[in-house]
Amino acid sequence: MAYGSSKGSIIFKPLSFGIWDNIRLILDRKFKEVGVKNVNLPLLIPESLLNKEKNHIEGFNPELATVTEVGGKKLTEKFYIRPTSEVLFGDFFKNEVESYNDLPLIYNQW
Repeated sequence: MAYGSSKGSIIFKPLSFGIWDNIRLILDRKFKEVGVKNVNLPLLIPESLLNKEKNHIEGFNPELATVTEVGGKKLTEKFYIRPTSEVLFGDFFKNEVESYNDLPLIYNQW
């Protein structure tokens, strides 16, 4: 393991990544045995959705990486690299679950 050039970033070298990969594979097998399904939510979160959870992200706010333009075009809404996934999961489940009959949904995100 080494530290990256941006504050707080980590580089996983082959040995440390191999350890993580083995842990993930073992846990993945165990998760599948009990019915946990893997999902992958977007890396970017729109400002409008992030603002719904202002209190939750308050501590992250000064350090959030922000995307304001793409390909030289200014975006109508800012996007942030999500600090956590709770807000996205809430939005996702709001659209996935219509009644208690849809439950339980047991998901994991690596």
